[in-house]
Amino acid sequence: MEHSYRVLEQYIEAFNANDEETVCNAIDNAHALTWLREEIPLFECPDADLERTYYFRWWTYRKHLKQTPEGYVVTEFLPQVSWSGLYNTINAAVGHHITEGRWLKHADRYLSDYINFFLDRQDDAHKYSAWFATAVRKLANVTGNYDVGGDALQKLVRNYEIWEETHHLPNGMFWSIDDRDAMEFSISGTTEDCRVRHGIRPTLNSYLCADAEAIAQFARDTGNTEIEARFREKHEKLKSLINENLFSDGFYRAFHYEEGMENDPDRVFLEGRGQSPRELIGYIPWMFGIPPAGREAAFDLLADERSFSSPYGLTTAERSHPRFLFPAKHECLWNGYVWPFATAQTLTALNRVIQTYPGGERYKELFCNLLRQYAQTHTRVREDGKTVPWIDEVRHPLRDDWSSRTILRDRGWLERKGGYERGKDYNHSTFCDLVLTGIVGIRESEGALEVSPNIPADWEWFRLSNLHYKGKTYTVLFDKNGEKFGSGSGLRVIEQR
Repeated sequence: MEHSYRVLEQYIEAFNANDEETVCNAIDNAHALTWLREEIPLFECPDADLERTYYFRWWTYRKHLKQTPEGYVVTEFLPQVSWSGLYNTINAAVGHHITEGRWLKHADRYLSDYINFFLDRQDDAHKYSAWFATAVRKLANVTGNYDVGGDALQKLVRNYEIWEETHHLPNGMFWSIDDRDAMEFSISGTTEDCRVRHGIRPTLNSYLCADAEAIAQFARDTGNTEIEARFREKHEKLKSLINENLFSDGFYRAFHYEEGMENDPDRVFLEGRGQSPRELIGYIPWMFGIPPAGREAAFDLLADERSFSSPYGLTTAERSHPRFLFPAKHECLWNGYVWPFATAQTLTALNRVIQTYPGGERYKELFCNLLRQYAQTHTRVREDGKTVPWIDEVRHPLRDDWSSRTILRDRGWLERKGGYERGKDYNHSTFCDLVLTGIVGIRESEGALEVSPNIPADWEWFRLSNLHYKGKTYTVLFDKNGEKFGSGSGLRVIEQR
């Protein structure tokens, strides 16, 4: 494993050397190597872009761990932004934060307080839609600590009930607006004159469908049969409604309605058929296994340049739509721009199809290609011409430009917009989790470690070490010919002593 540590050291030294450390939280750059060496799974592979980005994303994630009087929290922006809550927290990406951070050796230390922070501040927990209970369950499935849900079960129930009190519609589904899904100025959710429209969207409905199942699982763990039965029923009912109402012409769509239609939302599905565009949020139901088998052909669109494929990633709306990249005076646009947030959701959904849907294996190559493209776009060309690792808010799909950064810079880094380098090292998506669950193939499981790798065709080896899973530490090796590591050919899972 010493070679893996040397690889890590080389990356961290390079990242630190290229960095302008504008904000320091719990672990500064000077202590990054020591902390990462202790905490993260170490990954080596033949793809230099993917390997570098894997370590870069852990290096940036570490920057967002903030120690507060109430324990650790995870931030989205490094600089203070005016729309954040206490300690600069924002719940929009909490599902990504917990899902990514669950692979840390001491994940409970860094994430348990963060979970309780939002459970104790329900107003902050509902500013944006999120798959909160589901992420908590994912954490427990790695750490083996299911008490994090059991101890907070009543608070998780209350979190769900608030969504029912505020966003439930007469037909049993939930409304939201694109801005509160953290997806402002979408094609479906914004009118020609940039007015926001309420909608029945795949986002909040899928999140709450999945959260109901997670709450039922935590209730089962604690022997609370009443809550388990109640939330399993909620899960099944909402799952049926999503599949019946949001799937149209081969795709899950958002259906938006005008003011005054909220008491008769079934009209939305009649009047919106054929009008609602295909947007990347249509893949969110697959993140949670909501669609029945047989609808997976929608993923073919990810490789189609008329739909979601672009030189710089997956577009948040189909490129053939007449309102693709429509003009709006804002730096955050979901009308076709490339967002790592949405890319991570879509790749998580695709990986779920590969792992659990009949015939899903046909998408293995597509997943690998899209993940590698995602890795390659983690760069920025600086003013001095040097290319450095970079993650920011939103990318232009047709040119090499972090669009929100360019807009904010050209406007003079306005303080009311977050100030200097607002989006630098932005913590709004997953990447490392996609490597671990997608390439290495760690299965989502309540039991022992299961590994089913999705290995790119041109790889002959990879090594994952220092993997902490339910109190044990593992190394996962793949050596096609047995020549790289000298310990036999094929796949091996080794418990470290």
